[in-house]
Amino acid sequence: MAGCEGLTFHGVTRSAWTSIKRAASAYGVGGGDAGSGSAQGFSFSWRYNEGAKTLHIQCTDAPGLVPCSEINAKLQSEVQSVIFAASEEGGDTLLA
Repeated sequence: MAGCEGLTFHGVTRSAWTSIKRAASAYGVGGGDAGSGSAQGFSFSWRYNEGAKTLHIQCTDAPGLVPCSEINAKLQSEVQSVIFAASEEGGDTLLA
C-alpha cells in the first residue's frame, strides 16, 4: 500500500514528546526527534520540531487490508491521549 496522509500535531511540548516516544516504544518503535520505524507490518516516519512545538507523523506502509482512515484515526486518538495526559494545561493541543 502507498503511504497515508501525514498528521501534524501542534502545541506538543518536549514533555509530551517524551511521553509519546515512551508509548511508541511499547509497540517496538523508537528513535530521536526525526526518524522512521516499523512494527507489526506497519511503517512510520516522524519529525518533532521543539521550537515550533509540532509533531508530524505519517504511516508510510501498512498491510493492504487496513485503510488509511483507520490508521490515522488510531494514530490521532493515541497521540492525543498521550499529549493530553502529559500536558500541564490539559488540552491546548490541536490537530491540523
